[in-house]
Amino acid sequence: MFGQIGELKKMYDKYKQLQDKLKKLVIRAKQGEYTDGGGETQEGAVVIDITGEMKVRDISINDLALLDPSKKGDLEETIKAAFVKAQSKAQEVVAAKTKEILGFDPSDLAGMMGGAGGGMPKIPGLS
Repeated sequence: MFGQIGELKKMYDKYKQLQDKLKKLVIRAKQGEYTDGGGETQEGAVVIDITGEMKVRDISINDLALLDPSKKGDLEETIKAAFVKAQSKAQEVVAAKTKEILGFDPSDLAGMMGGAGGGMPKIPGLS
């Protein structure tokens, strides 16, 4: 019994370590190109920083032309695309950190819990 408590404590400590890392983790996504003041083409008309907890930390609009009211639709689409890119990158990084710290791939969790069809795994004596 005490061995199981020890294992639970280890898992809890790993989970807390993962949480701490995800809070500090910031993923940056750049969307679109723009021309800077020197006439150079730059990546990142819109830049979004998102944390490992999937919280938006910062949004920067570097292409000032997108602030023109006639470009409202372009700005909205660029922000949306940047957010989707940031979220996707963050999910990949979080999955890798989870595997590194907890020791399993979170995408395998459905298989561990009885498959994609849901349900709980069969436990001898309780099924």
